[in-house]
Amino acid sequence: MSIDQAIDTITPAITPPAWERLVPVRRQRRWLLPVAIGVAGVIASGTLGGVLWSTIGQRDAARHQLGTTQQTLAITRGELTTARANAATRKVTSDYVRLVTAEGGQAVADYGTMAVCSGYGPCRTAAQQTLTDLQAFQAHRAAATVPPELTNADGTLRDGLSAAIAAVQEFITGADNDDLGKLKDGAKKLDAALLSIGKAEAAVGAGAS
Repeated sequence: MSIDQAIDTITPAITPPAWERLVPVRRQRRWLLPVAIGVAGVIASGTLGGVLWSTIGQRDAARHQLGTTQQTLAITRGELTTARANAATRKVTSDYVRLVTAEGGQAVADYGTMAVCSGYGPCRTAAQQTLTDLQAFQAHRAAATVPPELTNADGTLRDGLSAAIAAVQEFITGADNDDLGKLKDGAKKLDAALLSIGKAEAAVGAGAS
């Protein structure tokens, strides 16, 4: 049985007015199709609208998450940059302190050799070695990168090394020319210069800690 036949079966057996009898039953139900289509359209529109808003919401949430992620990455990059800068600064300080400690120690060892030497030959050799090491120390210090917080200490060290180099040169001149006055004056100035160098090294250690 078709849908039309079913509808005809359940239609009340009431004699319709004459004008209604002139209208076929099928034409009376033509409104069903457009109404059904319209209802389906409304449902579809509502469903699609819901999907659309859901998609927009997900898109906005994704954009927000992306923005948050970008901010996090920017912060992370900044922290990494700061960490790298701090690491580079620590390395500069470490390298400078290592230089001062090693070459300052060598200068003290050379001075100790001069202090215990006896006779022209050994004392002259010790003095020349001291001069060579002090000049190398000064050259290496000048070529090194000095941390900003150690600038003052480095200035004191520079002056102390210059004074020590001049003192040893005077000592050598006195030894080579049998000039006792220059020997004594050079030795006295070297004592004072090494004391200044020691104070500068202590300042370097304090500033780097």
